[in-house]
Parts: sequence; C-alpha cells; structure tokens
Amino acid sequence: MKVGDLVIVANLGEMKVYKASPRDLEAEAGLKPDHIKLDLVDAVDYVEAHWKLKDIVTDEAGRFKADAGKMGGNAGERHELEKKMEEDVIRALAEDIAKMVERYNPPKYFLALPEPIFPRVWSHVEALSAKYPEATSKLFRYVEEDLTKTDKNRLPEIFKTRGKHF
Repeated sequence: MKVGDLVIVANLGEMKVYKASPRDLEAEAGLKPDHIKLDLVDAVDYVEAHWKLKDIVTDEAGRFKADAGKMGGNAGERHELEKKMEEDVIRALAEDIAKMVERYNPPKYFLALPEPIFPRVWSHVEALSAKYPEATSKLFRYVEEDLTKTDKNRLPEIFKTRGKHF
C-alpha cells in the first residue's frame, strides 16, 4: 500500500473509505511511499439494512376468504421482502464502491467485504464497468472478511498478509 491508494471496507450496514496519506516527510517526498497512515475520507450507512421486517409490515394475517369460502386468517402468499431488501443494499453498495473509486481516482484500491456477499457485490460492480471502468481495473487486493470494525492502523498489514490479488 502506497500514498494515494484507497481502502474500502464494507458490510451490509456500512461502508468506510480510507485514503493512504504520508506518515512522515520522507513519505511525502516520495522516498518511502509505503510509510503511510489511513485517513477516513468517506463513510456511508445503509439504513435499509438495519430495518427489521416487523417494522415494515404488520405480523397480523390479512382477512382473505379461506378455502371453504368463509372468512379466515389466511396470510396469502409469502413475500420475499427480506431478500429484496438485501439485494437493494448490495446494489447500492456496488454502485457506491464504483463512485468512490471514480471520485477519489486512486492509483489502486483495496477492498474488504464479508465472504457471503463478496461475489454478489463484485458481480454488480463488474456490471457497472461500462459506466465506471476504473472500479474493476484499479482493484489491487481484496479480502473476504468484515473489516468495518477493525482498527484502521491494522488494515495495511491485513491486506498485505491475507489479501488476494485480483
């Protein structure tokens, strides 16, 4: 990781964007570009991910005619609202990743997402490559872990040891 690189850590609830800045004068002069510190430059909360299904719909069954034609407590068909909400957050997360790479225009960037959602988010990022080509071409290393609560000073070492090249 060098001065100017971007680090994006996210999960379904939040995204944090760090930019690698020089830690000392030697790094600023370009003599030791790997002497960096991470500064938080952007953060996004995904409120929809924190919603509970009971906050959106009532848990009382509707009053539909039962099979025998009498009024009953049939609930009707089950909706897959939770899956749709998760997919909406994944789409928003992918678009925000692409926009952050475009906005900050780093030489390269590092990405950490939890293992269960990484392939789904990345497929959406790739689908946006016509609009945001640098979002796919500038990814240098990725980690399939949730690092949103990890101390930012540990992130460079985590990407160095556990990061996979793209």
